[in-house]
Amino acid sequence: MKAKSKKSKKPVSGKNASLQRVLSQNEKIKETVEQAASELTSVNEVLKQGKEVEVPIEIIKEILTQNKEVEYKVAQAADDLHQVNAELVKEMAERVVIESELSDMKSDLADMRDDLAESQAKEEETRKSALQDALTGLPNRLLFEQGLESGLIQAKRHGWGVAVLFIDIDEFKSINDTYGHDVGDKVLLMVAERLTSSVREQDMVSRWGGDEFVCLLLEVNREADVIHLADNMVKRISEACEINGTLLSIRASIGIAIYPADGETAETLFKNADTAMYKAKGTKNRVVLLRDPPSA
Repeated sequence: MKAKSKKSKKPVSGKNASLQRVLSQNEKIKETVEQAASELTSVNEVLKQGKEVEVPIEIIKEILTQNKEVEYKVAQAADDLHQVNAELVKEMAERVVIESELSDMKSDLADMRDDLAESQAKEEETRKSALQDALTGLPNRLLFEQGLESGLIQAKRHGWGVAVLFIDIDEFKSINDTYGHDVGDKVLLMVAERLTSSVREQDMVSRWGGDEFVCLLLEVNREADVIHLADNMVKRISEACEINGTLLSIRASIGIAIYPADGETAETLFKNADTAMYKAKGTKNRVVLLRDPPSA
C-alpha cells in the first residue's frame, strides 16, 4: 500500500504568524493553569485528609511547599496571561489599522477605475467627434477619405468597382435666407436621414460641408445600379416635408464617378464626381454620370 502523502502546510508569515504566536502562548498558559488547578486539588485533598487522620509533619511540609509552588505557577500564569492579552490587543489594533488602510486602497482603486473609465469615455467621444459631422453625426471628410482609400484597395484586389456620388441641395441658401438657419439645419438632418436610408450597410454617406454630401458605394458591379440608386435618392429627397409648420420641397443634384473608368485615385474620383454634379444641375432628372452610360 502506498503511504498517504501529507498535505504540506503553507508557511505563515507577517501579521498572521505574529497573531498565531500570541494565540499559541495563550494556549500554553491555559495548560499551565489547568495543571496548577489539578495540583491544587491534590494538595487540598491531602490537607483535608490531614484533618481526619494524623499526617506526619514531613508530609505536611512537603504539601505546603507544593502548595506554594502551585500558587507561584498560578501567579506566573496570571502575569503571562496579562502580557499575552496586551500583545493580543496590540495585534488586533494593528490589524484594524491594516484593514483601514486596505479599505482606503480599495476606495482609491475604485476611484482610479472610475477615472480611467471616464477618461476612456472622453477619449472615445473625442475620437468620434474628430471623425463625425457635428450637426448630422455622419462621417466627416477625414473618415470618408479613409473609407474611400480602403475601398479602392479592396476594389483593386477583388476586381470590383467603387462609386463616388457628389450630392448638392439646390437653392439651399434661399432656404436659410427665407426661413432661418434653424430650418436649414433641420433640412440638412432630413437629407442626411434620407440618404442614409437609401444605401446598404457597407456603404457610407458623409456630409462634405455646407449643403454638400458625398456617398461611397462599395462592391459595384453594374453602372446601371448606381444610376438607379442615385435616381431614387433624388426622388426620396424631393418628397415633401414639413419643418416648423412650413411645407418644403427639396431638390438635389447628384454627380457620379465610378472606379476605374472615371478615375483610379480618390482625388480623381472626387474631382470627376464634383464635375458631374454641376452638369446634373442643368438636367431634368438631376443625376449625371461623368461618362454617358453604356447602351443596354
